[in-house]
Amino acid sequence: MLVESQNIDKMCSFYVSDFHLEMILVPYINQKIDEKENINIITEKDLKGTMEVVMSKMNLENERKEEILNLGWEKNNKQIQDKTNIIVIGTEEYIKEKNKEIQEANKKGLNIVNCYEFEEVKDNIGNIINEHNRSLNTLGFRKF
Repeated sequence: MLVESQNIDKMCSFYVSDFHLEMILVPYINQKIDEKENINIITEKDLKGTMEVVMSKMNLENERKEEILNLGWEKNNKQIQDKTNIIVIGTEEYIKEKNKEIQEANKKGLNIVNCYEFEEVKDNIGNIINEHNRSLNTLGFRKF
C-alpha cells in the first residue's frame, strides 16, 4: 500500500532460510548500489555470518562484496533518512513495529522491503500481500 503523504512504497518478500533471503536480496541491493541509492538494513537477527558465506560464493567484484557486507547485517536499529531503500527482516511482529516507527519518522521517498520467514507467516500470506504493492523474489519484482 502506497502511503501517499509520505511517498512510501512497501514491498514484501518471503524466504525459507537465511541463505534464501540473502540470495533474493543481493540482486536488489546490487542494483540499488549501481543506482547510487541509500540502503538501510534493519534486522531482528544477526545475518552477518551467513551473508559472508553468500558473498564468498558470489561472482561480484571484491569491492562490491565489501560494500554489501558493510551495510550492517547484524541486529540493529538504524536511523531512518529520506530517499532510502529500507530492508526490514524479522518476525511479523517485529516488521509491524519497525514499519510503524518508519512511518512515524515522517520521511519521504522510502522504499520498504519487508522480509518474512515463510514458515512463520504461511497462514497469513494473503493479508500480508494486501498490505504491500509488490513482492520481491529470486526472479525480481512482481506487482499485485
